[in-house]
Amino acid sequence: MLEPVILFLSFSALGIYQAAPSITTGDAGEFAAAAAVWGVPHAPGYATWTVLARALGTALPFGDWAYRTNMLSALCGAAALALLADALRRLGATRAARVGAAVMLGLSPLWREQSAVVEAFSLLALAGAALVWIVAAAEERLLEPGPAACLGLVFGLGLGAHQTLVLALPALLLAGRGKKGSWVRALAWAGIGTTAGFAMHLAIPLRAMKGPPVDWGHATTPGAMWRLLLRKDYGTFALTVDGAREFGFGEAGRQVLRFISAMMRSLGAPGVLLACVGVLGWRRTSLKGNPWVAGAWVVAAGPAFLLLGRPGFDAQTSGALERFFLLPMIGVAPFIAAGLDLLGTRIPAFAGYTAMIACVSMMPEAFAASRRTDFLEYDYGRAIMRTLPPNGILVMDGGDDTFYGTMFFSNASGLRPDVRLQDRGGVVFPGGYGSDFRALSKDAKAARRYEVEKSWMATGRLYYSTLNESLIPGVHLAPAGLLRRPLPPKAAGFPEGAALRDTLVVRAERDAVAPRYRDRALAAFIPFQRGIEALERGKTDEGVSWFLVAYELAHDALWIVPTESYVLGMYGFRAVERKDWPSAERSYRAIGVLEPGKAEPMTNLGVTLERAGRLAEAEAAMREAIRREPGNARAWSVLGARLWAEEKWAEAAAAFESAASFDASDAKSAAFAAQARYRAAGKK
Repeated sequence: MLEPVILFLSFSALGIYQAAPSITTGDAGEFAAAAAVWGVPHAPGYATWTVLARALGTALPFGDWAYRTNMLSALCGAAALALLADALRRLGATRAARVGAAVMLGLSPLWREQSAVVEAFSLLALAGAALVWIVAAAEERLLEPGPAACLGLVFGLGLGAHQTLVLALPALLLAGRGKKGSWVRALAWAGIGTTAGFAMHLAIPLRAMKGPPVDWGHATTPGAMWRLLLRKDYGTFALTVDGAREFGFGEAGRQVLRFISAMMRSLGAPGVLLACVGVLGWRRTSLKGNPWVAGAWVVAAGPAFLLLGRPGFDAQTSGALERFFLLPMIGVAPFIAAGLDLLGTRIPAFAGYTAMIACVSMMPEAFAASRRTDFLEYDYGRAIMRTLPPNGILVMDGGDDTFYGTMFFSNASGLRPDVRLQDRGGVVFPGGYGSDFRALSKDAKAARRYEVEKSWMATGRLYYSTLNESLIPGVHLAPAGLLRRPLPPKAAGFPEGAALRDTLVVRAERDAVAPRYRDRALAAFIPFQRGIEALERGKTDEGVSWFLVAYELAHDALWIVPTESYVLGMYGFRAVERKDWPSAERSYRAIGVLEPGKAEPMTNLGVTLERAGRLAEAEAAMREAIRREPGNARAWSVLGARLWAEEKWAEAAAAFESAASFDASDAKSAAFAAQARYRAAGKK
């Protein structure tokens, strides 16, 4: 059959053309580094992916290791489409229906995205498509030893791509319903096949024994291996850091709507509409098989997956969640094929034209999903390595893009072998704080960090990657490119060296980073750091302007509002201390923009304007603070003081009374309220 071959070659070519030239944001740097050194990436180890990536990267020695592993994603995505189309043929779908369904999946933005970057989800899609193909090819023989063992083997290998393949189990079990043969024997052979496939995970302890540079969890013992598989050091099976949200009908409805919305974005209105037609009209199509099997696949891998994890709806969680919708798309494909098949029942050409129109409508977004010119993470990582001095020590306080970007350049590219990399959690780059560090209590870890980092600081070669400039008590972390350099308090100020704009080259455009949360969040860090530089040099207006640029670029990034507000608040306080009223005003007004619902920045602005002698504006700012948070006791108290100074006794009394009512412990406001009320009555 030429169809699968043509599909594979066509989408392989498209995937390779759209592939990112090197690492991208997220886990790409770590995965590429793990392939380069044949190491163990983060839990659960991704054994099958790592072995395949290592093999392909060795067989095709051109481009850096990130590009080679990007090619693996392109090839896996294309192979999945080819297998899926042939499976639909075996199920009885017409040529227009099966090719149309496969092409629509391949042109979806999500499929194109995952076929262009270093990730495990294209391989997961290939494993899912292979399972569907085995079910379609076996037909009534599915419970026989050969097909059952083959199904188990692919399932076991697929678990080494991603553990969420377990969500396909309900559909696979349903596929065996009514088939001839013994269930007991079939499950036994499937278990043997699964065990054989899962044995790929033996590569993890075998490689860990060699001590590769990328060695998550050092799983050389059964306990360590079990810990790795269960993700004990890398979150949990929950999809959100804070754990599962409370379950309720409202929550369930939101999660189901989230899934439907994801399918609409991925397949477009035509794709979803065709799938719905296929669901309703399956019995009138030429497709064989039980539609409940495909339905079980979609429901388990989609809505049920969301209901089990109940992930949050913040931008970070939603951005990370998108790639998980690749698996349920495998189950949607038969319904799209059924919809096209039904449309072509009386006029066969109608199905082909419909598929063609649907695919053409998807092309703009398909080509927009290209990562061919994506250099953001590459440039970011190179800038960090360029900033570090000879034999420099980099301590990272969070940030996957920093962890994995530096890991890639150090281990896969051999860049800056003189640099020592360390994360403060002791997980990504273990050993720096002692072999017993992970077993210490929270307070003991903090003490160990301080002790070790103090010795590194004495060398003059220590740099930090952090958003917290108060990370080390008594130590000023001055900006140094994209990093921070520890200086003693008396040396506070901008350290010697080139400014960020002189050392950093980032090839990223606003429109290119806008669709992806991780790209936005990282791209915004660059103007933020430029703002830090400007503030440190005493250029408040310039610093605030850079902060607002960062906010406009990624206002939904979880780090940006609290971090920028804290920094601006600190610089505003310092400006007030030195009576630099314009700088303080600019800082507090900027915080007011970042936090439009908070009273504190407007209260601080009001106090600043009052001290600057701009009394009418000060009162207006204080009233704005109360408008934002009517229950804020401090805002009422500050307004009361201003009205007291104006001898507006009745208004001052009301303001102080409000402050006391919202804070029962505020005895001073209650006392001032009584005095103001007394004076308002004309008594002295």
